[in-house]
Amino acid sequence: MYKRLNFSTQEDNIQFLCKYLKISESKAHYMQLKHPIIKKLDSDQIKNLADTLYDLGFQRNALLNEPSLCSILPATLKYRFIVLQECGIINISTQHLVSYLTLVKQKTIGHLKQSGIIPHMLNIENRLANYMSEWPTSLTTLVYGNVNDFTLHSLRIKIIQRYLELMLDVSPDEFKRGVHTYPTIRHRPLQTINETLNILQCEILMPKHKIKSNLYLVHADPENLKNILYKFRSIGGIDMKEIIRMHPKLAMIKYQKLLEIRKIFEEYGVSNEAQIKCFQIYTLSPATIKERLEKAKTIPEFNAFYGHPRFLKMIHYNKTALKRLMKLYSNNKKCLSLNILSGSSAHYETFEKAPGDRLGKGKDLVFCITKSLGYSFNTSDVRSVIKRHPFWINIPLIQVKYVYEQLSTDFSANDIYENCPILLYPWNKIRETINLLDKNLFKNSTVLPHEQIDITLLSNSQKLSLVLYLLEKKHYFTGNGVWSEEKNKNIINSSPNSNEANKLVL
Repeated sequence: MYKRLNFSTQEDNIQFLCKYLKISESKAHYMQLKHPIIKKLDSDQIKNLADTLYDLGFQRNALLNEPSLCSILPATLKYRFIVLQECGIINISTQHLVSYLTLVKQKTIGHLKQSGIIPHMLNIENRLANYMSEWPTSLTTLVYGNVNDFTLHSLRIKIIQRYLELMLDVSPDEFKRGVHTYPTIRHRPLQTINETLNILQCEILMPKHKIKSNLYLVHADPENLKNILYKFRSIGGIDMKEIIRMHPKLAMIKYQKLLEIRKIFEEYGVSNEAQIKCFQIYTLSPATIKERLEKAKTIPEFNAFYGHPRFLKMIHYNKTALKRLMKLYSNNKKCLSLNILSGSSAHYETFEKAPGDRLGKGKDLVFCITKSLGYSFNTSDVRSVIKRHPFWINIPLIQVKYVYEQLSTDFSANDIYENCPILLYPWNKIRETINLLDKNLFKNSTVLPHEQIDITLLSNSQKLSLVLYLLEKKHYFTGNGVWSEEKNKNIINSSPNSNEANKLVL
């Protein structure tokens, strides 16, 4: 049965039925009462069912004669029809599709022949084998005893198992585990399995061991695979064949879904580089990705990484990242890197248990600053300037980003770059110092020893340099000006491990 997030109203449903089945409203209402499942179908689902049945050779009003078809997915109807066709069943009806499991699993081949459902003289073993591109010359080794005593299901299972043994070197135990884990393999048409394996091995060049360890690939839709390979083609310039070899799960994603996700990334300005760093993001639904991207804009800690090459990892592991964020904040750890929020559990636990609060190697801080500057400056140059400050990796990214946003209203990117360490200081201290300068309150004071300085003659870059000078002067240029003044938290222990022992107060 269908799984849905949204249900159409009863009135809408009636209109859809009238439109696609060409029936009156009273007839549509009767169908709803007789088969409540129909009420849950939306416009696209009703259309897809009607179109699928039409493509299989049935009249569009087949749903009227057999409303129980509404509880079966269109893809399942298609595969059932092909399987019955492969098995030699003549004059396939909608009733055959509905009673498919009874026909293939409960009735023997002999019974089906006696009932006239399968031609009496049909050699069903040879017929099924003809759908496989590689097969031994004789099928007699597969069936011991009278084949008429077998069900279509049991005979098909034997043929599928033998075929996978030939193509992939699958052992009996591996086949048994695979079919148990992925039971839909049992009901895939033989020609579909054959075509899928040919695409995987001959076009994608996926090795046998990789297919064996991901046996769900056996029931991939070959038409969908072709669309992925030859229409979707690539992600970030990397061929889909190479990507599927690395991430087999992508072979199972619907082509239309991939297109939707690509469109969302274009809409939200997600770079190709970010997509290359997280191919697994395409396994999520388009709605989930869009929702998480929107939410990331409202969370400062996530928004600070927007545009980062590994930003999509935070979207992919969104629940984990949020959980870690809340836990670390409760422990007063605020210097959070992208790798801490979305990386391995081992790396996270090491950071959580470590004393102090620091950004590690500072790569994310340099990225944040470079991005804020509009990528106008080389990353290595930004790093060489910012790392001159002794506490450059002890400041949270969201504070740095906020300070830049405030400064950028009055100062150019070049002015800020030339005084990059100012981004590490609390904005309230920067703002207070700038206001005092603007009001000329430092003139003739002991803070500015040169009484003749005219603030108005300074360039913006020089003004920021002076602000930095004033912020650090009373701390004897030790770098301690970056700490908040609240409750004397700016006092730094002079022990060798002082950088680890002091925590930043925002």
